[in-house]
Amino acid sequence: MGLLDDLKNQADNLQAKEQAGEGGLGQKTDFYNNEIHPRMVEIFDFLKEMTKNLNIIKPETIIEYPILPGGQNQTFRQGDYKVEADNHQQIKEIKLSFKAELEKPITLKVMGEDNAKKQTELLASYKILSQRKDFKDKNYKHTHSDFIIEGPINITIQFVGDVEASSVQLYLGNFDTPGVVKRNLDIKNINQDFLDKLGHYILREDNKLFSLDISEKDKQAIRQMVEKERAKRELEIAEMERLAEEEKEKEKNSRGLRKFFHKDKD
Repeated sequence: MGLLDDLKNQADNLQAKEQAGEGGLGQKTDFYNNEIHPRMVEIFDFLKEMTKNLNIIKPETIIEYPILPGGQNQTFRQGDYKVEADNHQQIKEIKLSFKAELEKPITLKVMGEDNAKKQTELLASYKILSQRKDFKDKNYKHTHSDFIIEGPINITIQFVGDVEASSVQLYLGNFDTPGVVKRNLDIKNINQDFLDKLGHYILREDNKLFSLDISEKDKQAIRQMVEKERAKRELEIAEMERLAEEEKEKEKNSRGLRKFFHKDKD
């Protein structure tokens, strides 16, 4: 086989692969247009109507997030709903955003440098606006930190249609846990019943939207993780209480010494 024949065969093979790829992409695009996009439109229309009514009614939706020392819960009020889509003619992304707001700023006194660091990391994980001021003793050793937590916690629910994967991904930002949690949705389950459950889920009236997707093995792992986290929080609370008692004892001893020296001078 001559050089030209060899080059021609390579070119023919490459073109065949490209055409096969284009054909596969064309099939995926058709599937998206016919099966996925109509469901993305349904999701957007539902959320658009829901947010419009919620912002008029302004229902009292109370939620809790474990942002206090030791993972203790703090109450927030959920509201200010907004929904947007990237392209109304060919929707590939839908983003619902809302806020969890405090009634007023929270002031905390956290004893110990390690606990102050943990509190800072916890607040940062939710990206909640806060201020921190550190205090040191006369030997420049950290004693405690004062925090002012202002809020809000920004929450997002995002639907992303993927042409290549022929699927819809759901991203939950700061909804139940800090950061973003991803879930793959089965498009055949995206129907009016799903949307109704989604609405109750957003309003914190039902937390079982995805319960059927979790295997017994995963449920057991979650239970173990929750129990481990609970034990960890109890230890952290006990440590903070111990440090607070030590601080009180130091202050008590310091007052005693001041009284002693004052009496000695008299």
